[in-house]
Amino acid sequence: MKIRRSLMAMGLVAAVAALPLFGASGAILSPMAGTVAVNGLPVTAGSAIVAGDLVSTSTSGSARMVLPGGSLIAASNTNFRMVSVNSATQIRLTSGLVKVSGMLPVELNTRTVVPATAQTRFNVYDLSGKVYVEAIAGTVSVKAAHSAYTVHTGDAVSFSDQAPAAAASSGASMAVPVAIGIAAAAAVVTGIVVHEATKCSNCIVSPSQF
Repeated sequence: MKIRRSLMAMGLVAAVAALPLFGASGAILSPMAGTVAVNGLPVTAGSAIVAGDLVSTSTSGSARMVLPGGSLIAASNTNFRMVSVNSATQIRLTSGLVKVSGMLPVELNTRTVVPATAQTRFNVYDLSGKVYVEAIAGTVSVKAAHSAYTVHTGDAVSFSDQAPAAAASSGASMAVPVAIGIAAAAAVVTGIVVHEATKCSNCIVSPSQF
């Protein structure tokens, strides 16, 4: 087991070293557990992905993605697409949970979660349009078309983020700070969805400009 882990670690290091060859929109994806698919096809450790690729993890799956300037861990039942915006890489999260480190923005339906620095770490949960954003280290900005809301270390916000058509019919949504705890966010590392983490305790209505 130790030999296998060492070989996987060496392979990941080699893959990361080769990232510049894929350009700014390239990344390396490695399953951590279960089945991980890219564009519907199962992949193995050290698989190269580029802008436009769709990543999906199975019910028991999880994956790690690394790229220049950032990385993420995708929990089970997570779907996201890697995209290039103004020559910079970000992901478009459709559903599930991702734990992000570094300069890797996460695009939702109507908002984008943007880290402040390369040292920023944060989690984004999208559960059927109900979104939770938690800042683990540093700050992140949740940006909409005409507004932004800053989430500071140890804090989180919760808001509805449906597709534009659905949002128009249900009215404007607002972010609410929510105490879900840093320990709950740590559970994402294992790829296990902790439902307790999505309970909104002592919610307070956010500033109306969000």
